[in-house]
Amino acid sequence: MVFQDESALRWFWPLRGARSEDKADFGDTSSDSSDTWDQDRAFEIADSVEKGLAREIVTEFMHPLRRSSKLWRFHVVRSEDKLQYRLFSDDGDFLMYARANLDARTVEFFTYNPSEKEEKLYDPSRPAFQMTYSKDRSEWRITQERCEHCRFAPKHLSCTCRGKQQVAFMRHSRTPVGDGIFNCMDVCVPGMDQDGSRVVWCPLLGRGDLGSPSSAHSESEEVQTLITKKPVWNDEVESLVLDFKGRRILPSAKNFQLALGDRPDQVVCQYGKIGPTTFSLDFKFPLSVVQAFGISLSTVLWT
Repeated sequence: MVFQDESALRWFWPLRGARSEDKADFGDTSSDSSDTWDQDRAFEIADSVEKGLAREIVTEFMHPLRRSSKLWRFHVVRSEDKLQYRLFSDDGDFLMYARANLDARTVEFFTYNPSEKEEKLYDPSRPAFQMTYSKDRSEWRITQERCEHCRFAPKHLSCTCRGKQQVAFMRHSRTPVGDGIFNCMDVCVPGMDQDGSRVVWCPLLGRGDLGSPSSAHSESEEVQTLITKKPVWNDEVESLVLDFKGRRILPSAKNFQLALGDRPDQVVCQYGKIGPTTFSLDFKFPLSVVQAFGISLSTVLWT
């Protein structure tokens, strides 16, 4: 019998009640040696499962948080070189690790923390998710190698070779507000089906670019659009300001709030600096953990 430490599951409680039909994702089952898991890793996974530390079901990070009238609270800790980020629950439980490679224009996301002394499952060559951005830094996309639809299919018949599963799309711009310049973004994420399950944005299911105009302006429930809530210019402090309810936020060009496209007064995500290397990240349905974390890190180049 496998026993799991209940404390290791505390961060999942906002997900409880969400639809879940997941199975453990153990990577590609093809004969390609670069995509198979070796025997040593299999034993390490089994050992971590017994300790309640295994995080092989990456789709848990893609499920929208349980519906709530309030924002769930998390925080992000940034490294001194501003290239590594760790996401924690409000209680301090580690959730995800990300590292930015500015030369390659990528941000890679991992479900394991490389700084943990006993961490054996962190593999720098196997990110759970990847975010890429365009040369002009205006378009950002989060993808996963394979979706639930085709992850067990041969590699040449999966979304790995057809553009990968899209998890979120962000388009950045800069707008003058008062005497300041406002960094903003428009976000597209897969929506929800009528049965309550999330839409799987797989190219093999006939879905194109999540950020295309036809997707962003679709009247169907397949795409959920989010918009940046504009700050207001405050003459007293001579700066743009936003009301981060319940948070004491320090001035930063990276601070933002996102609202639903069809309900611009309803904030569903807010990211704000609360310390020299710490940022609050508060969000709720319809966003998932990796979507909110990725959206927040798309501001890495904002100045």
